[in-house]
Amino acid sequence: MTMRPALRITTSIAVAALTASVAFTAGGPAVAADGIPAEAVGTDTTEVVEITEPDQQLPTGDAVLGEAELGADDPAEASGGAGFRAAAKRLPYLCKASVDYPHNSHTTKGTINVHFDTKCGQVAPNLNTEGSLSRSRWYGWEHLTTGKGGKKNTKSLRVVAPKGCKKDTWYRYKGQARFYVSGPQGRGSAHVYNQNDKEIKCTG
Repeated sequence: MTMRPALRITTSIAVAALTASVAFTAGGPAVAADGIPAEAVGTDTTEVVEITEPDQQLPTGDAVLGEAELGADDPAEASGGAGFRAAAKRLPYLCKASVDYPHNSHTTKGTINVHFDTKCGQVAPNLNTEGSLSRSRWYGWEHLTTGKGGKKNTKSLRVVAPKGCKKDTWYRYKGQARFYVSGPQGRGSAHVYNQNDKEIKCTG
């Protein structure tokens, strides 16, 4: 999900979408492994960025299937002598991240959609998500589009990654995202994905 320099076509839409997990470095500003700041300023508008770059394989890596809690990212939580990271503590914001199955859009014909949702039990100062939609090809997963967004002082955030499809074509799709929550009581993240077990048809 690392974004490389490339020609971009950027469109702002009213709905938001999200997905993910990442380790932060001790000392200095907290920055995700893929370069997304943990405490990025949120906005009320989702920015969908199409990246015109060569096909790439997107490894699932440490992603969790379907849903995960945004556990605390705190270097102090690492256990001392053993060198293992302790289990992430629960943050008071009680946020969970989820990715649904990629599907034909209910509102826009000829479009495959995937939703990245964050829902919290308490108002969170900052929620941010960046996710991607890919399709399975004979050589691996082909990146199709990226959706990202953020919001301040909220209990929920939805980010969407839509991509036009050719009518009557069949593909398996995968959505995966990195989700972030941050505020005075700590910051946390999750990496989540979901994918179709079988090919789905673009209804056009």
